[in-house]
Amino acid sequence: MNLGALQLSPDSFIPTLAIAEYLDGKEQVLIVGDAGGRDYLYLTGLGKRVFVVDIAPQVTIPNLIRQSITERTPFPDGFFDGIIMADVLEHLFEDCAALNEVRRVLRDDGVLVLTVPYFGNTQDEPAFHARVHTRRTIERLLGYCGFRIEQHFFRGLVSRFPQHRFTWPLASVISQSVRRLFGARGVAVYQRVFFRLERWLGSGRWRVGLQRRCTSFGGIMKVRKGQRVDFTQVQIAEFSDK
Repeated sequence: MNLGALQLSPDSFIPTLAIAEYLDGKEQVLIVGDAGGRDYLYLTGLGKRVFVVDIAPQVTIPNLIRQSITERTPFPDGFFDGIIMADVLEHLFEDCAALNEVRRVLRDDGVLVLTVPYFGNTQDEPAFHARVHTRRTIERLLGYCGFRIEQHFFRGLVSRFPQHRFTWPLASVISQSVRRLFGARGVAVYQRVFFRLERWLGSGRWRVGLQRRCTSFGGIMKVRKGQRVDFTQVQIAEFSDK
């Protein structure tokens, strides 16, 4: 299945391709916040059993559970082997409560796929962003809540390419030509090339500077359960008057 129905914007399909890859082999999935139903439609098309929790109404998603993830959900412990929080965590003031609930309903061998914007340019301007992270602060927050990052790459340049005022005419011509000439298979190849290029750019330390210059700058990561980090002890160790 390809992502042609989700437009040909890398800013849309790159996260979804990463989600599908990270959740390979996972069958029962919870999506936390899925405005427009992008990931719901794709993952159900892959045959996964998908549930969605969102505070906002979503007409494209049947059986939507209308509530905040910061509150206890109706699912039993360890109900899901995959959970997605795509550009959600930065909207939450009670982010620890949200991650604690996610940890409760995630199996011990389950995967959390997380995407967040990172601080830079205009990422802190939207009124709906409670806070904007860096690579280090998201790792600390996850550690405090009992998670560890298994895989990570920065997004930015490739995701933003079709939206820049100087490049969008060219990007539009390319994407529409691919669709017209090669159909669904060509679209799938187009998407895969952009996805791999973004991941390559976002995985090398010396290339991160290119990603940071873009308004799409952020992180896409595969997360597992881990030991909780006691940051009280970290603070005591750092600031004790020895």
